[in-house]
Amino acid sequence: MIEWLINNPFIFGLITFILMCIDWGLTILQENERKEHYFKHYQSYPINTIEGSPAFQGAVSKSRLINPKHLIASVIIGTTVSFALMLIPRGFSALFIGYIWGLFIIVCTQHLNNLFGYIVSRKGLHGKLYLHQRTAYLIQSGRYFSIAILLLILSILSGSEIIYGITIAGFTSALRQIIWLRKVSLIDKNDLPPDMEI
Repeated sequence: MIEWLINNPFIFGLITFILMCIDWGLTILQENERKEHYFKHYQSYPINTIEGSPAFQGAVSKSRLINPKHLIASVIIGTTVSFALMLIPRGFSALFIGYIWGLFIIVCTQHLNNLFGYIVSRKGLHGKLYLHQRTAYLIQSGRYFSIAILLLILSILSGSEIIYGITIAGFTSALRQIIWLRKVSLIDKNDLPPDMEI
């Protein structure tokens, strides 16, 4: 399968494009579920969003399944990774495929985790969680880091270059959260939720 993908880089790019569209679709499903049912239990601040990427937070809040900005980015990235697969040394191709797909598969699994959590929380959940975005980024970074540790163990045991690539994607996903965290305002020294600030 990997050799076939290496020999058909545009199929690799197309699947990457599809993974990005799945990521977007799951994000919108998650946002819709939050707006319809989970809003009474969860609010992030200073911006109330479930989207980690600052570039797409505004678009996600509008809950549009088709977003031109994301669609254009997906086409560009799908095309770019196709050409990159043709240009990189063949010995790194499996690692590269694992890395690129790992970035999106890991995110999609987190969306599914959150979506299922929102759905089952329609009953039996009480109270409200106010979560500062800096804290949310740290929590998500910890999730990605934990997944990457599991993948690292699997990489070592299997020797699979694909899984090594996915492992690197897990660690870089954890790092990405830390980078985004730096763009969010600091937690107030009183550490009060938004509706209780003085």
